[in-house]
Amino acid sequence: MASHRAAAFGLLLFCILPSFFALAQWKTAKPGKNYQFPADHHTHPDFQTEWWYFTGNLRASEDGHELGYQITWFRQGIRPPGDRAEVQSRFVIDHLHFVHLAVSDVRRKAHHFEQIAHRGAYGEAGTGAAPAGQQPLVWVDPCRLTLKEDGSFHIVAKNSDGTLALDLRLRPTRAPVFNGVGGLSQKAPGEGNGSHYYSLTRMETTGEVRVDGRSYSQVTGLSWFDREWSTSALGDGQVGWDWFALNLSDGADLMLYQLRRDDGTRSPFSSGTLRKPDGTIIHLPSEAYQLQPGRTWKSQDTGGHYPVEWKITLPEHALDVTVSAAFDAQEMALFPVTYWEGAVRVEGSHSGEGYMELTGYAGEVPLH
Repeated sequence: MASHRAAAFGLLLFCILPSFFALAQWKTAKPGKNYQFPADHHTHPDFQTEWWYFTGNLRASEDGHELGYQITWFRQGIRPPGDRAEVQSRFVIDHLHFVHLAVSDVRRKAHHFEQIAHRGAYGEAGTGAAPAGQQPLVWVDPCRLTLKEDGSFHIVAKNSDGTLALDLRLRPTRAPVFNGVGGLSQKAPGEGNGSHYYSLTRMETTGEVRVDGRSYSQVTGLSWFDREWSTSALGDGQVGWDWFALNLSDGADLMLYQLRRDDGTRSPFSSGTLRKPDGTIIHLPSEAYQLQPGRTWKSQDTGGHYPVEWKITLPEHALDVTVSAAFDAQEMALFPVTYWEGAVRVEGSHSGEGYMELTGYAGEVPLH
């Protein structure tokens, strides 16, 4: 959800870099955008922050071994469009790029993750504008995302020592879902305080996963793709968020998030999207659903205390489920932000699986 990750990830670089440019020179998300594909899968360099975010639940055909994965490519603008004069020095760059890569080995209850960042001055990171299949959409070597001519995606990624790797092909099975109102996801009062946000919710996925030195050469499952770009941060008093992306067994897809405020209440800018089995898409304002945290897990590494079980209720849609972590220890302890991101299972009026993200439970999130 845009600025939901922009706050901690898209803007996290401001914790370690000076802010020497004017935000006013960047474009902001506004109503009335006409989404076009495949163009909107590509970069939007006139916005300050964007990301290509994938999660999925997979099983190895050999033995049914369950695996979850997350990979997100981020682009963070450094020089706004009006300041991009021609320069000769490689020290002067317009954007920074980084990636978060993680695999959850459900059977072994082991979570492996890494962050990779590059300036891109020598071509080791960047975004592509070439036709489909000829150049990656985005890359932070050795992690690359390519859009193929048939509309599918190819993820090739590995960590620094090669013990963690993905080689996955993802085929969309449904049209994009436009989150918020017409694809504009508002996060705080005022024009421009939101993002352009769409999702591909049920992508057929095949390929190979390597984790902790073990290779699974034939995995299959479903993936979720969140695509967002913006120039904004969360509002005053917002301290974190809880986000869910769920594929339900009746064919429905559900995305929900709540923005938590420092007084313990939910921001009215929290929202979600339900795609029903018949394809009907319903925008869910904050008052349309209830989220109740349940069991918690405390990280021994960071002291973060995370609600890893939630009760979700949509009264008008006969949905009453419990969402639980596939296993508890799926924390992303990265600098300068720590968060929980992992595979979940769904039980109750509906069954299913998906991914959950929890921020602001292990120290402050860099929101502004």
